[in-house]
Amino acid sequence: MLICLVSVKTLIEGIRAMRIKNSVQRYYSSVNDRINTGVSMRLSLFIIVTFLLAAEMPINTHNNTYAKQARNETADNRVVVEVTLRLEGKTVQGKPKVVSAENTFGALFEKSGTPLDLKKTAESTWMCYAIEGQKYVIGWIVKKSWLAKRSKMFGYCSEPFTARESLTVKFSPGMPATFEYDLTNPPEGVKATPAEVLLLREIIKNGKRTFLSWGGQQKIRRPGILRITGLAAGTYKISARTSDIDLNLRTPVLYEDREVEIKPGSANRFDPNYPEIDSTVEKGDVTIRGTLYGPDKKPLANKTVHVIPLARNGFDLSLYYPASTTDSNGRFEFVGIRPNRLVYVSYKNTSINLGKQSLAENASVSVDIVLGLKKLPVAIGKPMQEIIIDWKEGNTGKLSDLAGKIVVLDVWATWCAPCIRAIPELNSLAAEFSSDSNFVFVALSIDYDETVWEKMVDESSWKAFKHGRLDRKKNSFVFNRPIPYSMIIDKNGVLCAEGNGLNIRLELDKLAKASDQSSAETPEHSTEN
Repeated sequence: MLICLVSVKTLIEGIRAMRIKNSVQRYYSSVNDRINTGVSMRLSLFIIVTFLLAAEMPINTHNNTYAKQARNETADNRVVVEVTLRLEGKTVQGKPKVVSAENTFGALFEKSGTPLDLKKTAESTWMCYAIEGQKYVIGWIVKKSWLAKRSKMFGYCSEPFTARESLTVKFSPGMPATFEYDLTNPPEGVKATPAEVLLLREIIKNGKRTFLSWGGQQKIRRPGILRITGLAAGTYKISARTSDIDLNLRTPVLYEDREVEIKPGSANRFDPNYPEIDSTVEKGDVTIRGTLYGPDKKPLANKTVHVIPLARNGFDLSLYYPASTTDSNGRFEFVGIRPNRLVYVSYKNTSINLGKQSLAENASVSVDIVLGLKKLPVAIGKPMQEIIIDWKEGNTGKLSDLAGKIVVLDVWATWCAPCIRAIPELNSLAAEFSSDSNFVFVALSIDYDETVWEKMVDESSWKAFKHGRLDRKKNSFVFNRPIPYSMIIDKNGVLCAEGNGLNIRLELDKLAKASDQSSAETPEHSTEN
């Protein structure tokens, strides 16, 4: 019995000892956890503070440098001033970007240009340091989503501002807009689709205004409305073209380049500037008549002839005239042609150029089209092909009639502005040689309107030339080289020099030296009785 009581007592004391030991261990464990937690918290806090200070350090260092310069200190003799930016109105989430107004492209994209450092000082307010007197613009870089590789194209760019001390610039990107281009109902007779439409954003590059493709080329395969969303307000350019243009068919097509203003936060719809088909006759309009001939010089009936207006850089696709079909005698007629315009009268790939002088108000112009004419062969060192010329005096002659003389042949036209600018200088050179019967300077016009040519020659002071005109119906070739164009032909009818912008005086000197050298190398012959 006693032994059992002792065993129970011993067991109870053992249990108490284990409980005390476990309590002590839990206490020390708790103390260690608290110590470790405190150390971890202090370490974490130290790391966070260090990171924030490191992130802030470049801005502070940069701004401190600018702050010193703002205290009347300069960098490269330029004063640095503090500028405040203030966002006004609603817009998409993003951040401002300030770049030089000389290159606004840098304001449109996150990773382009050399922006100023910005420091956010309050809600919707930033501060930066800028060079006093220089112009800057503010862009708005849209906040990108987590999955996006780059910021969404928005395209905002403020008006330029000039930096000065304590300036506050207010800017308002506004909400995104939508561009709509309505190709739903083109006018009758106009082929609008398939079309390629390009929207371009206005930018300044190296101080010059230009446009940048914004969103890439859009292909419209059938009538409908093209929509481009997420655009900032500003100036854009629409460049639209019908895809498969066949100029020989002269079908009216969509072809425009136009600047437009897009307003923020709304749908901006634009109707295409379709070409005008002018079938009316108004006061002062011109009449063009003529005959279409085949290669055999016989009239061609039931053929379609066009009048094609010309612009500075090619065809004017904004204006069309109804076509004319030749009658049984090959005759065609156009009425209601607008005056003082440069045009082609064309059948397929053969065209006649009529200048503004021919298309004076109320004029009636006669012009013939001859098909199948070959190009005038021109080869230095080879005899010139025969050319039939209508001389200003009223007679018709040939180039070969001038054999035995050195001929300077200048090809020009009344509608060719460079020709008219060049002729006076060549006329002065011709005057220098006028007393030498071995030389003749010929001004050969390729005008189709004889009246306009005669009028211009009569009113000019180009008296040192022998004036003539090339008539297609009388020759078997067509002259299709750029003008003004000059040729020098020796006494034997061989071409010595040719080209645009030819130095006539230099070429004549060369020809004279070659002639003298040839005479010197020819031995003298003596006869003995």
